[in-house]
Amino acid sequence: MRIYIAGALSSREKNNRSPSQVVSDYIQNLNQMCWAAADVRQKGHFPYVPGLDFLLGVVAGTWEEEDYWGIGMSFLEVCDAVYVISQSWGVEQEVARARELGIPVLHFEEIPNMEEADGQH
Repeated sequence: MRIYIAGALSSREKNNRSPSQVVSDYIQNLNQMCWAAADVRQKGHFPYVPGLDFLLGVVAGTWEEEDYWGIGMSFLEVCDAVYVISQSWGVEQEVARARELGIPVLHFEEIPNMEEADGQH
């Protein structure tokens, strides 16, 4: 299965935090998403981590937040499931879109191990 990893990346409330704290939080949250993706891959699935899109933005140098949302939501729309690892405003938007499209929203224990699933056929 193609599984979209949904998790908080940054807070929409950046007013009280220094730029370095915002960046630090983003990196820590991205780290958690990558570990979640590794766990999903271990179960035999294909994870997508939307937070890694920032690397494309680094190359382009001109991207705005909407550019990242566009890519992430495009991938979400073709995924087989969404795995929620934490909550945020952005995750709420992703979950709402997944539900509109009839894409299951899962917790880790609900993601099947593909080796076990293959043995049931």
